[in-house]
Amino acid sequence: MKLKNGNKLILKQWVQVFLLIIVIVVMAFSIWAITKSISGGKSEKDELYAYSYNSNLGYRVLLKDNTFFTTKSLGMNKQYIASLIDRIEVDAKYSFQSSKELDYTYSYDITATVKGDYAEADGKTAEVWSRSYPIVPAETKSGTGQAITINKTVSIDYNTYNQIMIDFRNKFGLNVESSVDLVLKINIAGSLKGKEQTLQESNTMKLNIPLVKPTIEIKPDYVNNGGKTIYDEAKVGKVKVNIPLLTLGIALLLFMVFMLKKLGSSLLTTTKKSEYVLTLNKILRDYGDVIAKAENVPNLTQYDVVHIKDFTDLVDIEEELHSPIIYNEIREDLECWFMIFHEKTAYKFILRYEDFARLRRL
Repeated sequence: MKLKNGNKLILKQWVQVFLLIIVIVVMAFSIWAITKSISGGKSEKDELYAYSYNSNLGYRVLLKDNTFFTTKSLGMNKQYIASLIDRIEVDAKYSFQSSKELDYTYSYDITATVKGDYAEADGKTAEVWSRSYPIVPAETKSGTGQAITINKTVSIDYNTYNQIMIDFRNKFGLNVESSVDLVLKINIAGSLKGKEQTLQESNTMKLNIPLVKPTIEIKPDYVNNGGKTIYDEAKVGKVKVNIPLLTLGIALLLFMVFMLKKLGSSLLTTTKKSEYVLTLNKILRDYGDVIAKAENVPNLTQYDVVHIKDFTDLVDIEEELHSPIIYNEIREDLECWFMIFHEKTAYKFILRYEDFARLRRL
């Protein structure tokens, strides 16, 4: 069985890729030309102030009376036996420091969010239920100064939250990953006196505490420290425009966008044709001894046509009926039919280049 020549399609594909690279390079040049055609109007920055912050969630695990541990509590970063946990005490600390005095308003709250996550077949997890319980209600404070400090010690009733998730799992029969997140949220807004608001800082500090497990490891999730410098920007200088360079850049960019769309669409078509020819050649090479090529397309109106989705299924039918597979090229490099005729039934498999649409149309 003579195979299709796919080398021309592959060569055409590489030529289109090369032209596509040239178009992208010219587009980059046109964007550079547009950028360079406009000069002046640069910003000069004057530093207003700088600030930094530090966050920390320290904790200790208080134990129930037991004969195994000689201490009543355990420190951080350990593996804890869940059945021995009485409660967890957390020291939530946050400090904000500015280089200059600010008029500020800040708010914060602490919540405990109990949640259940269900593991899906693809390995991802999806939250199926959650509920937040206030630990420290939202507080808002205003003032003037350079420093803001939050220092709160809260207690987490581990067994209460653990029982909530045990009841949830038993009621719905779901084997969900259970945990409680202790979350401290802080929002700060402020400005220098006589200036518009320039400060908007938000921080979230979280401890993840597993539930319904024999042993647990408490995991922190927050940024320990950070900061920023605030500038007062003032525009200076007159904007100058190089009209010829700007016109050239815009014209090139518009033309290259048009060419990119045309070449992209052409490359997509060529790629699908190339994949079509490679697949067709593999079929003709692997099953050439049972395939016969026909020059004319048979009249199928007198047959009951059974459409086959996979070529290997058609091969199974050939092996069972001992009838040759008739091959017709309907559209060159675009579509062909493979058929088996048995009494009044025609088994038909269609191979089209449109089926190779793994790439999104441009």
